[in-house]
Amino acid sequence: MNIIRAVTWIAGIVICASVFLLVVHLSANNMEFSRYNAGWNGTSSFFFDLDRHQTIDIRKPGELAGYPGNTTLLIIAPHRAPTTEELAAYSAFLKDGNTIFLADDFGTGNAILAGIGSRITILPGNLSSLDRAYPDPYSVIVYRATEDGPVPLPVSLALNRPAPLEGGSSLMLSSVMSWVDLNGDKRLNLGEGMGTFPVMTTETVGSGRIIVLSDPSIFINSMYSQAENANNREFLKTFASPKGPLLIDQMNSRSADANGFSGILHVLRNTISIELIIIGALLLGTAWAWKKKAI
Repeated sequence: MNIIRAVTWIAGIVICASVFLLVVHLSANNMEFSRYNAGWNGTSSFFFDLDRHQTIDIRKPGELAGYPGNTTLLIIAPHRAPTTEELAAYSAFLKDGNTIFLADDFGTGNAILAGIGSRITILPGNLSSLDRAYPDPYSVIVYRATEDGPVPLPVSLALNRPAPLEGGSSLMLSSVMSWVDLNGDKRLNLGEGMGTFPVMTTETVGSGRIIVLSDPSIFINSMYSQAENANNREFLKTFASPKGPLLIDQMNSRSADANGFSGILHVLRNTISIELIIIGALLLGTAWAWKKKAI
């Protein structure tokens, strides 16, 4: 009877430990662009599809050093101005012949672009169009501007509230039935002339290359996973499978956002040593309980 009770007790510990680790790995939040947000405005689907063997998270400037010239760094929706150390790391990364892909529409990315010597600028205003994916004029359809881009380009992409870009060579353009909505009323007003506007541009900076997409929303689940946005998904999957390593910026990117209990779980999920300590403690506790029952 004592043996049965001991086995039951130990099984309970193992089950509890398994549930705890499962919660740690599957926990989510509702923060926009967060890779831990499984909702419509999170980026969990994109990050789930990444090749874990080729993708590396960058959390400190020093971690950008030493990569060969076929490496790509992805920065999604930066939320603050970069530090001097971070700008130096970005510049050195480009100097080694690598590529930075920046997706931003709020203009925060301008501090990064200016800091690394880029002439591309994210302009204010919501790009609107009569050529759109949904009834909202901000759901703009954009088209390939060149057949010879640095990355494979689809015929079209569906964007959500993109911004117009200035500078660099155009890779994707809105149609001629587009305008910049300066006052936010979603209507074409006097002074908001129609025309084509760049939404993805590129330029060489030193030995490297910068690519700017003026809509980070292309990475969120509702724009990535929906069947009608297959072009978005295929473009990002192709882009995320470069010949060299794919680095994910987690220093400035909102994709790293986690708060409250989610923040604690984020640390646990990304620190193998902590998980090993927890598992070791549970195993030692189980062994101690077994020995005590056996006496």
